Amino acid sequence: QSWTAENEKLWLKDFLPNDLPNARILSYGYDADTRSFIQTSSKTISHHAEDFVERLSQLRRMHPRRPIVFLAHSLGGIILKRALVLCHSDNFETDRKLRDISTSTLAVLFFGTPHSGANGIQLAEWMGRLFSVFMYTNTRILSDLNRDSPKLEDIQRHYQSVTRQLSTIFFYEEYETPILGGRTKLIVPRHLAVIPGDNKARVASMHADHCEMVKYTSADDENYCKVVDYLVELLERVKATVDEN
Repeated sequence: QSWTAENEKLWLKDFLPNDLPNARILSYGYDADTRSFIQTSSKTISHHAEDFVERLSQLRRMHPRRPIVFLAHSLGGIILKRALVLCHSDNFETDRKLRDISTSTLAVLFFGTPHSGANGIQLAEWMGRLFSVFMYTNTRILSDLNRDSPKLEDIQRHYQSVTRQLSTIFFYEEYETPILGGRTKLIVPRHLAVIPGDNKARVASMHADHCEMVKYTSADDENYCKVVDYLVELLERVKATVDEN
């Protein structure tokens, strides 16, 4: 539901295939709730990343060299970074399929990903409350979201070696997100949504809050059109690279 608008439109399925007819569009779901009424996933960021690359490699077994452009929102961006680190560092001889994911990845679009951690532990907890108002909390993932947390620093340190080969776009939210008690907050402000020192990366704002920045009600939505323009440009570069090879 993280990518589905209030009118039940999922732009990855309902709009994007029309604008990118030659692209194979896949989505991956994981337990994004750090809080849950019935149960809370005990998986860490690394566990989610391992599950993701294993599933992706299965789906790509018939076409392991197909170029990849990733889109990731919020915590999903941290999981994606960890997944790409796993693929990039994997021994070439022991698991070729993971290395194929690394070499096939040409671009990443991050939407509101807290690369430097959320703005303090209270804000990290508010991120969890966006998806649930119940009592149980996966404190392992919340602690990983603390600003300057060792886990985030470790992921980012290893991810730097991956970014040399990638085109990257950082999207950040312009509007504050409603939270408990009638308050509003910028969940991931611009300075946390951008990786410092990545001079090749581009930065773009979204006229939306943290949750709505990846939800579009129609193909005419201004934010959707902005994302599509970037994707079309990236895929044109992908095609040129494939033609050269």
